[in-house]
This record gives sequence, C-alpha cells and structure tokens, in this order.
Amino acid sequence: MAIENLVLATTDFEKRGGLRHIGLCATSNLTPTFTSAGTADTHAVALVDSASLALFDLKQGTGSLTTSGSKENGVMMFEHTLSFYIPNCSNVHFGNLQKLLQEQIAAVVVDHNDQAFCIGMSAAFQHTTGSGSFNNQMYATMTGLEGGTGAALGDENGVTVTITCSSGELPRTVSSTVTVDLAAGTMALS
Repeated sequence: MAIENLVLATTDFEKRGGLRHIGLCATSNLTPTFTSAGTADTHAVALVDSASLALFDLKQGTGSLTTSGSKENGVMMFEHTLSFYIPNCSNVHFGNLQKLLQEQIAAVVVDHNDQAFCIGMSAAFQHTTGSGSFNNQMYATMTGLEGGTGAALGDENGVTVTITCSSGELPRTVSSTVTVDLAAGTMALS
C-alpha cells in the first residue's frame, strides 16, 4: 500500500523536539482504556491512576523518547528508549531511582508541544479481553544509569537515566487529562 497524499500543515514545521515532563509509576497503578479501531483516534489510550505518578521536570534538551522497529517472521516489534538527565542528585533523587531498579514501569511523557505519550502499556498481543486489559509482559524497565560529579567547577553533576520497553506497537498518545504539580513533584491522570 503506497502513501499517495500526505497533507502537512505549516504549523507542523515549527514543532519543537524534546521532553518537558516525565511521569513514572508501576504498571499496576494505571488502568488503561485503549481506543477501538473504528474511532477517529485509533492509537490513543485513556489512563486513570490509582496514585499520582512520580514527576521528573526536565530542562530543555535533557530528555528524549526514541522508537525503532523491525519486522521478523511477519511480526513487527518496537523498542522504545526513554532517556533523561537529572542534575544535582541528592539523597532523595537516588532513593527514588533505587525504587525503580526492579519495578515494572509505565511512563507518561509530555513533549514541548504538549503532546503526551505512554510507554510500558501495550494493547498488542493481549492475553485477556476487555477494554482495561493490556499485555503485562511489555512493561518498561530501567536499563541504564550513568552519573558523575564532574571534575571541574563548571561541570554539572547528575545522572542520565535510561528506560527501555519492547512493545508490539508504537507509543500511544494519552487522551487523559495530564495534570502536573511541580510543587508536589507529581503527575496526575484523569
């Protein structure tokens, strides 16, 4: 199937890259409702949280979400990589990161265009039925953590966190309302 006509709005050329906010939680804290194939927005997910997500508020140019896919034996699989930098790490930062080491993570990321995406929850290859079911084997995990104090006075100290996820689909757009509370350090979904 060829793409014959792809219309681009002039505003699409002025979109900015990078991530503004990242919300992380255990997959068990979220209830997804995936949109059905017959609706106008067929690749969205509505999320409701049972507890607020841990918020990472990012400086521009320090966070990214990349996706790569490959097809093998007729099955297309995607690898999503979320990478972000946390400056001036403290005991609280390290404590929160320590909690994520063995956790099955879902991540909601908001870019600088105020578009939210979710990784760590996939409707592809479901084992059960119903709008709230999801493939609980395609969660995200923290796969890398690299940090340092720097050597010179002008060097930044902090850590770069890498979270990856294998999925049977591209990252879904989040149709829920995303509320960021910078003072509390949380993200809420409704």
